Amino acid sequence: MGTGRVWWPRWAVVAGVALIALAAGLYAAAPGLPELRQVDLTVLDERPDGRCEVRWRDPYASDTAGTSTAGTSGTSSASGEREGTYQCDPDRSSLLKGANYDPETGHGWDSGWVLAEGAHRGELYSLGQDDDRYDAFIDASDGLLLLGLLVTLGGLVTGGVRARPPRERGAGRATLRQAHRLRESAERVRADHRRATEAVVAAWAPVHEAEVRAALGRLPVQGLPHAAALRREGLVTVDAVREAAARTPGRLPGLGRTATAQVTAALVRPTAQACDRAAVRLDAVRPDAVRLDSVRLDSVRPDPVRLDAVRPDPEHPAPDTTALLCALRVLVAAGPETAQAVERARDLGARLTPELIDAAADPLRGGHGGPEAGDREQPEARAAARTLRDILTRARREHLAGDFAQSSVDLLRGADPDPEGIAARTDFALRPAAYYRALEEATRTADRNCAHRTGRTPA
Repeated sequence: MGTGRVWWPRWAVVAGVALIALAAGLYAAAPGLPELRQVDLTVLDERPDGRCEVRWRDPYASDTAGTSTAGTSGTSSASGEREGTYQCDPDRSSLLKGANYDPETGHGWDSGWVLAEGAHRGELYSLGQDDDRYDAFIDASDGLLLLGLLVTLGGLVTGGVRARPPRERGAGRATLRQAHRLRESAERVRADHRRATEAVVAAWAPVHEAEVRAALGRLPVQGLPHAAALRREGLVTVDAVREAAARTPGRLPGLGRTATAQVTAALVRPTAQACDRAAVRLDAVRPDAVRLDSVRLDSVRPDPVRLDAVRPDPEHPAPDTTALLCALRVLVAAGPETAQAVERARDLGARLTPELIDAAADPLRGGHGGPEAGDREQPEARAAARTLRDILTRARREHLAGDFAQSSVDLLRGADPDPEGIAARTDFALRPAAYYRALEEATRTADRNCAHRTGRTPA
């Protein structure tokens, strides 16, 4: 074979590999999302398309005290307040816009992001503003990769290279990266929802405890064993007896150990009954329509959450529900779409397991146990790779990655910073059923596991 038939296919292969390497370099150099920090924005002016003139406080103003800058993100002063343009969320609640939010100034409110690193630290950053640059890098990388593959393939075919047909392998590295990213996105939205739910439970627990204590404080001790001895010691209500039992475990004042055990055992039923009947009202009016002093201790009938108006009890003022309303507002504002996304994330996590990804990636890790072991593992790896591709195809068809990202953003907006909870109370007045529905879903497990239901004294 002459040299004229040999040299150029080899150089074609080299050039193709070089193009593929250059494509990989461009892919690695594609700009990623910078470090960001969320800030509150005062909306000075807003257009219908969401473009706003905003003012915000630069969290890094102390690092550049005494300077004044101007640029694409607006102007800043020594006080740390800056003004500029930003793409606000045009679909946010009308209560956060203009005079509805601040009748005096006519300014609205939104949340945004500022850069947390680099020379432009503190400047506004809109999510997605670098997508064009990222797409340009990826498009160039894809073009070079395709060209490199074509040149390499042409060199191999022209040079008469004969290779053993490759056997079916497991999932490719790009597929594995997609699987890892999708699983991480599903875990992230579940974690964000779990944090929002835990915030609701943390705010609900003291309100629920106050309702149970108030109910037990109205329940006299005449239905308990040794009631006369308890009254002589000044323990005239069930709540007082429970407090005394918590202070001196094993022996109540004026009673022996056996009598104390009898009284403690008798406390379980009325306490569980009070827990069942305790209804947390978000409008800060404590329901007193159910009177526990007239209820038989041997009957337990659960009472659902009541939404009808009842008169306030002056002797037992209702606990403050501001923190609970603010925590619930995060779940209500996120909407039912977020709850559906969390359910889909939970289902995806059950199917897209680390074991499945590892099994699909096994052929890429090199020989483990020699050729014979590799041949034995091939069917399992191929089956895992097919399952993995099916899951990713379904996820792309249902747009799960986008839904997970949007749900995380909605859940990360956080509770209303207003300590009085004015916006939360206003929103609750507009859609109380949504708040009670969110309260029921968030506290169902905590209410079922409440210490009062088992006769334990909560810490």
